[in-house]
Amino acid sequence: MRAIIDIGTNSVRLLLAEKDDKDEWKVLKKDLRSSRLGEGMTDTACIGQGARERTLQAVEGFVKEAKEAGADEIFAYGTSIMRDAGNGPDFAKLVEETTGVKVRILSGTEEAYYSYIGAAGTPGVLTAVVDIGGGSTEICMGFGTDVGMCHSFQLGCVRCSKQFDTTTARGLSMLKKHCFELFRTTDLMEYIRNVKRWIGVGGTVTSLAAMIQKLDVYDSEKVQDFVIRQENVTEALKKLSAMSYDERCRTKGLMPERADIIVAGIAILDSLMEYLALSEITVSDRDLSEGLLDADVLVPNEPK
Repeated sequence: MRAIIDIGTNSVRLLLAEKDDKDEWKVLKKDLRSSRLGEGMTDTACIGQGARERTLQAVEGFVKEAKEAGADEIFAYGTSIMRDAGNGPDFAKLVEETTGVKVRILSGTEEAYYSYIGAAGTPGVLTAVVDIGGGSTEICMGFGTDVGMCHSFQLGCVRCSKQFDTTTARGLSMLKKHCFELFRTTDLMEYIRNVKRWIGVGGTVTSLAAMIQKLDVYDSEKVQDFVIRQENVTEALKKLSAMSYDERCRTKGLMPERADIIVAGIAILDSLMEYLALSEITVSDRDLSEGLLDADVLVPNEPK
């Protein structure tokens, strides 16, 4: 049995899986704890003491859970906040000293690649995967494992909630303008022409899928392959940005721990779909964690 622990900007996630008779990974369990490691995140901020303690406790709990479940391999990975914060490597070392599990901090390209593998698999059509996280947003396009583009933007629901006032029309306008400016720094428009399949992963899009369906309890089967249309995104952004924090906490399909950052996440998705003129995007509950199951043998190829 293999355990993957994903230490993200907003939450720590655990995935337990084992190989079946066909030598394919079968997911046994997925769990999440919102520890907000990127609390107060800016481009120059370090990881705060409170965030370190909460996240370390979450990782310790997942390591214990994985061992009790019978996992003989435990891998831990750090993403945006750990590669951007000056004390990210120090925190990785602390986790290893405390739990005995080494933390590998992924580059932006690696994070984009493994999110793509986890969500898209090895498709027979040109596919793009968009992963909106707490500290960054990754876009990876490819055909099977042949990747043509991987890019990581410093756009995330935690990061942008700190940088912009998402409770006002002016603040949202500034955030969307910021998104457009970052998108223009890449060759996104050149790559999208022939993309047949767009997939969205991460807490923002899975939460949006759950909210649109008004799910009382999160159901991965109902979220997987759910199609979100552009008008759904724009409508949700308008509705949620006008709500109070308490009202968002009571919204069906939205976890209360995400109520303060969901508007920024949806604004990023809305900006991307508007910029690329995407009419719809398909949601995947499978993402970075699933892609990391074979990270020890898969090596992301450099984008062309």
